[in-house]
Amino acid sequence: MIPRRGGRKLGNVRGALPVGIAAVLVAGAQASPLAHWADTRSFAAHMAQHLLVGDLAPLAFVIGLRRTVRRIVSPLLTWPVWIANLAVWHVPVVYEAALHHEVVHAFQHVALFAAGVLLWTPVFGLAATPRWFDDPARLFYLLLTMFAGVVLGAIFLWWPHAIYSTYAPARGLAGLSARGDQRAGGGLMLLEGTIVVFAVAGWIVWRIFHADAFTPAEPNASPSP
Repeated sequence: MIPRRGGRKLGNVRGALPVGIAAVLVAGAQASPLAHWADTRSFAAHMAQHLLVGDLAPLAFVIGLRRTVRRIVSPLLTWPVWIANLAVWHVPVVYEAALHHEVVHAFQHVALFAAGVLLWTPVFGLAATPRWFDDPARLFYLLLTMFAGVVLGAIFLWWPHAIYSTYAPARGLAGLSARGDQRAGGGLMLLEGTIVVFAVAGWIVWRIFHADAFTPAEPNASPSP
């Protein structure tokens, strides 16, 4: 009984740590100078804020709360909801509304966080998933996620002018022009997304090989010479 309780306490601590990290990331995105720069002068700062709130914080949150929801959640639902939410918030008129209305801005961040939680839920098993969603399917899911980030990031990198009018007359971070700041934001999105997807994919690949290494031999298998 004592070892079981000790293991349960250790598991609780391990779960609480990522959730605490998620809270710190969200608080940092909202309360640091990053928030002021994001609202007034820099698309790149706003992109960094969104990556913290909508990707890294949900990732840590889901890791901390693994295996807590019994209901089946299909990746055929979570991925389309995530990409639709991401796309809508970057439509210029919607993005500008969030910049200039606090209520819309707050709702934007809540929606980004919630969609991020949905995105990572089937990958880390926060909820049950369909039987067909095995580790190879998870890798394909991550590939689609990275592809979506590449497409959106490439738009910000190569669009010929500033997409959002609020940032057009402003000087971006480090004195960058509006277009240079926008390109920095697109590059940041590509870099963060690539690192995160490859890190999670690496964990899945390790899990696949780890499971194969410890798969017991079949009873009727002949011994090796």
